Amino acid sequence: MKQYEKIPIVDAARRCGIALDSRTLRHREVEATCPFCHDHGPGKYHLSLNTATDQYRCTLCGAHGNSVTLYARLMGVSNREAYHALAREGKVYPMPRQKVSAKDAERQPLPLERRHEAYTAMLDHLTLLDRHRDNLLERGLSGERIERNQYRSMPETDAGRRLLAALLRSCGHELLGLPGFRTYYGEWELSGPKGFLIPVRNKDGLIQGMKIRLDDADKPSRKYRWLSSRDMPNGTRSYSYIHVTGDTTQKRAFLTEGPLKGDVASYLAHDALFVCVGGVNAIRGLKDTLVDLGVTHAVEAMDMDQLTNPNVRNAILAMRREVQAIKGLKYTKYTWDPAYKGVDNYFLSRVAAM
Repeated sequence: MKQYEKIPIVDAARRCGIALDSRTLRHREVEATCPFCHDHGPGKYHLSLNTATDQYRCTLCGAHGNSVTLYARLMGVSNREAYHALAREGKVYPMPRQKVSAKDAERQPLPLERRHEAYTAMLDHLTLLDRHRDNLLERGLSGERIERNQYRSMPETDAGRRLLAALLRSCGHELLGLPGFRTYYGEWELSGPKGFLIPVRNKDGLIQGMKIRLDDADKPSRKYRWLSSRDMPNGTRSYSYIHVTGDTTQKRAFLTEGPLKGDVASYLAHDALFVCVGGVNAIRGLKDTLVDLGVTHAVEAMDMDQLTNPNVRNAILAMRREVQAIKGLKYTKYTWDPAYKGVDNYFLSRVAAM
């Protein structure tokens, strides 16, 4: 991380279009507007930029980090991409971001049907790179199932991301309110790190949102990220949606974490019904989804790191209590060899052994 400390925090803030308080530019602590909470009102400066440590912190919302993570978060790129962008010499700075209201900062996504239509059109314009297809094949999916599930690679160039936005708009799709899209210098573009997209669907097969499997993740626990443009100009937040995959006529549903894990496990188990949370703590909507599906038997199939991670275990216990509260529902726990972290890995091992 030492290389990141060489990036001046004030320069990074300017490259992000953050408005600085000119009266503090010669101070050790430069004050600026916070692009995350927007200072709870215009004309205020609660973001502190420490020129000695090249760290930032907002005294209101607590957002903090360094030059690289500031740029990465605001531009929707990985830390590595942010570092290389900042390391390149450049003295052209965008105009300071306009103050936005709290309502705009938390713009709600478009209605489900319109999101589904726009995301479906987006996937039709995208392709799947060979390295991403190989990754999916290694997980045990067939080529036919990969196509059916509509996994696609994120555009890798800024020009490609702008062209995608232009194509969607030309077909009449609204981008204001579609998570992942934002404006940059007044031009619409798709924002987000490099990787491949995983459609997250409801019980009727409608795309609620998108998750990205990152090509370059700093930590194994951060391999997946929701496609979102929260806190960006004309951007929209995303929620952590419940993903449904497999045969929805079945009355037994496996519960696991992660839409891709559910897709793979369902396929390997001959289209078994899987209901997937976005994270162990993201159980909002899980109970309603199970009730709407008419499930009578829920089978817990969460990752085996619950045996060694107390935080994961406590989150799973909370999920268990939530689901067990459904009247008339049978609840059981599926266990397997802890050498395989996820149920998808375990199912793949059984197929390979046959």
